[in-house]
Parts: sequence; structure tokens; C-alpha cells
Amino acid sequence: MKQGKASQIKKIKHQRTKHRFTEKKKLSDFNFDEFVGFLRARYFLTRHDKFAPETYEVASFFLDDVLASMVQQNFSKFTSNERVIVNLNEVMQATLVNSADRDWRYFILLLPALYDLQKFLAQEGSVNDRFGVASANFDINFWRMIIRTVIALNYFRFQGKDVTELMNSSNAIDELQFKFLKVNGDDDDFDLNTIDEVFRGVTVKMAPLKLADAEALAPVLTADEVDSEIQYAEKRLPQFQESSIKGVVSENVLKMLSAYHLGLAQKYQAVHSQWTAPLIETFTTHDLMNYWTPQWDNLDGIGGEVSKYVTFLGKKKALTNSQDLVSKLDGLSHYIDVLALNTLLANLKLSQVQELGQVEES
Repeated sequence: MKQGKASQIKKIKHQRTKHRFTEKKKLSDFNFDEFVGFLRARYFLTRHDKFAPETYEVASFFLDDVLASMVQQNFSKFTSNERVIVNLNEVMQATLVNSADRDWRYFILLLPALYDLQKFLAQEGSVNDRFGVASANFDINFWRMIIRTVIALNYFRFQGKDVTELMNSSNAIDELQFKFLKVNGDDDDFDLNTIDEVFRGVTVKMAPLKLADAEALAPVLTADEVDSEIQYAEKRLPQFQESSIKGVVSENVLKMLSAYHLGLAQKYQAVHSQWTAPLIETFTTHDLMNYWTPQWDNLDGIGGEVSKYVTFLGKKKALTNSQDLVSKLDGLSHYIDVLALNTLLANLKLSQVQELGQVEES
């Protein structure tokens, strides 16, 4: 075959390959839930058994926040269906700084999963049409410093201080983060005893639910009426589980929803047909953790099951105006997720935090 002919065939093949590549990169309209859902599913499949349950749950929360931050910082490109190159270090730092409603133990447990999470997103980005990753080498001491600073920031946030003003007017945040430092040879460690002592008696400050101001109904329910509500829950909850996607409604979810039936009946004199958004939000804020002991099992997103269950009750004609009720539960899912996570974190012994926060040598 003559050289010119071979060159022409090669050029045509290149053009066809380029055309196929161009066609492949024509993206469908961006859907945030689908984008995040796919990556969360991938993370579950590849990482669920890699870490201790506590570390995995914390990392799963952080991944969700990172993905939201990634899209927010590059919103116009994502929604214009351009392929986005993400500066992962910047996104992860911003996500940590904005984690203003987490117990301090969250950050200690997260550290061992940070490098792997960065690696996961880089790997997914290499085969994902929507995004790629640009990131610097991973320096564990750098991330320890960032985490110490975020824990210090949150200490002042939980007390209602304006941290921006505080940074401009004093060195209090820097001084506190250095107080949390324990030098160990070439590595920086966390002085967990000092952190624990500093936060003793300090309550995590979460964004309040807007409708959490309901009063108990009247008249007071009799013991038989409360028992009847419990029996109703025992009937309906298995039906809800069966009607949902397999595996989504876990025992953790069932026990949480059962707590709403029992707690709202006992404390607020309300059976399921009387549930309102203010009653649900008030019970969640003040009483849920007295009626439900969460487990380290698929916590991220568990709060969303309350709205789904209310919708289910509406379809069963057991609750009127269920759609209107759900529309007023803005922020409830996130609140329950973080409340459950913070409660479990606060119940960890310091020795457990120490063990779970260990970073394995690579």
C-alpha cells in the first residue's frame, strides 16, 4: 500500500474516533440527585467494608457535603453540561470549614478516610464524563492543621460568636488550634484530652427547625389509646418497609419511625392522624433522642424517611393533607441525620475516638 493511501486511511480513522468521542461527550441535562446518587452508590459498593462502621458513616456524610460543594462552586459549568475540572483540595477545605454543625469527634474519625476519599473521587473523575479532579499531593499534617482549625472555629461558633470578627480582632482561634496540637516526631497529632476538656459542657449548635414550637394537644390520651397507636405502628411500618426499595428501610429506620408514633402519643397526645409539621419538628428537636437510639447504619439520609413515611400514610388515607405537611418539613432530613450522628459521636469513649482516629501508615 502506498504511503499516501495509508496516511489517508489513518486520517479517516482518526476523524471517526474523534467524532465518536465528541458524540459520547454530549451530556444530558444535569441532574444533581442522579449525579450524587451514582457517586454515593459507588462509594458504598467500594468502601462500605473497608472502614469501621463509624468511620464509614462519617466519611459518607463528608462525601455528600463535598459533592454539594463541588457542584455549588462550579454550578454554571455543571448546569451548562460542560466537563468540570475540580480543585479537590479547595473543595475539601471549604467543606470542612462549612461543617459547622458537627461534634468535634466527627473530624477526628474523618481523618483516616480523607486520603482514600480523595483517591476515590480522582478515580471516579478519570472515567466520569461530568468531572475530573486536579489535586495536590496529600499531606497528612496539612489536613491535621485544617481540622484543628475547624474544631477551634466550631468551639466559638457553638457559643454564638462571630468567627469572622473574631479572626479580625484576635488570635483566639489560632491559639486554640495550637492548643489542640501534640507534636509526635515528624507528625502532628491531636491532643484529644485537651480537646475533650475544652468541649466539655459545650453543646453543638445546629440550625433550628423553624416550626419547632408546638404544644401538646388536648385531651390527654388514655393508656389504651397510646397502646392502640403502638399497635397501629406495628401494623403499618412493615407495610412501609415492603413498599420501599429493598434494603433502604432498615431496622434503624423502623425504630426511628416507631419512636415518632410512641413519642408523639405519649408526650404530645397526638395519634398519627393528628400529626402536623410543628408537632413533628418539635418532637424531633426536643424528644427524638429520648425515644430512639440510633445505630451506626446508613445514617446519612435516614431523616428523609420521615417525609416518605408521612407520604405513605397519606396514600393509606391515614393522614390528611400529607403533601402539605411534607412541604413544610424543610430541613428536617438534614437535622435528623446530623442529630443522630452527633449523638452517636458524643457517646464514644475517648479511647474509641483515639483508636478510630488512627491513620494507618501507607
